[in-house]
Amino acid sequence: MTDSIKNIYEMNKILLGDIDKAVYYFRICSYEDALEIVGRTGESIKRLAEAVLVEREYFKNITTESVSDMLQSILKASQTGNYVLLADLYELQLANFICSIQETILRTEQYLIYDEARYRENISALKNVLREMIEERDDLTVDEQKRFRVNLNASLDEDFDAERMLKKGYMLEFTSAGLMTVAAPYKNDRIYLHSNGHAEQEAFLQAKSWYDPAAEEYVVYGLGLGYHIEQLHALAPQKRIVVYESDLDMFRLYCAFAGSCNILTEENVFMVYDEKLNVVERRLLRCSLPNNENSQLLYDNASDTVVKACVHYPSYRRTGGCSMLDRIVPWKAKIEALT
Repeated sequence: MTDSIKNIYEMNKILLGDIDKAVYYFRICSYEDALEIVGRTGESIKRLAEAVLVEREYFKNITTESVSDMLQSILKASQTGNYVLLADLYELQLANFICSIQETILRTEQYLIYDEARYRENISALKNVLREMIEERDDLTVDEQKRFRVNLNASLDEDFDAERMLKKGYMLEFTSAGLMTVAAPYKNDRIYLHSNGHAEQEAFLQAKSWYDPAAEEYVVYGLGLGYHIEQLHALAPQKRIVVYESDLDMFRLYCAFAGSCNILTEENVFMVYDEKLNVVERRLLRCSLPNNENSQLLYDNASDTVVKACVHYPSYRRTGGCSMLDRIVPWKAKIEALT
């Protein structure tokens, strides 16, 4: 893969996420938010179109006329304030145009997303984040905290073995947007943790459903490949976010395939390896449950903090569950009764 094609591929992943957000804001008539994204991405769209036309031998199915017509339509809709049409153009033409580019690249190239140096860097950052939360565990003595940390670090320091992951039932796939998704083992089958289409759009919508301006801390079960955590942090950058995950392999897959893993260096984002879900259970037991059973806002009496409990359900379904999280997702029983 040439540097030019790689740059197009990486730029598209970011651009498509912004386009999906703009469409969302247009659909709910939040024009200020939508137009901020339109203004911010305009130059990127122009650069993408120019780069694709320079590489027209590579993208033989894309014509100069089709690109020009699309850009002209977008410009006209934007200038005339025809925002319903602009949202349609973004969703039905621009997003599909970018996905077709990504799919062409993936069909043509042997694109390897795994990078050993980046994986080691991410693992190192992850160990630091996990250590902080181990030291906060009041159910362990100081010596037990040390032993737990040493054993956990030794496990994470093992070489990443893709073949072993496949044998255990994990399957990584490229989405049409160019990000990765993972199907994780579940009973005698696999369950997808993220969309095979627009994984970032799905994560954004999930994070928007969780976001609450009254929340001072988010307690989240389920790491997956971290897309929903990144989107939640973008919406609530000043709030404490604690992510609990019971599958150690998901930490490895996150470090290997989730890209930059920037949230590992954010000072208010924490992660907990919670194999039996007893740590998150104790955390939620410290909180008062709401009178309104449809609310996920809790009150931590000890820290005088308003807590929002959030569950990434595809991740949670792979577990045996715990009573406190089951109360956060009361519809879990209905789903299991149907399957």
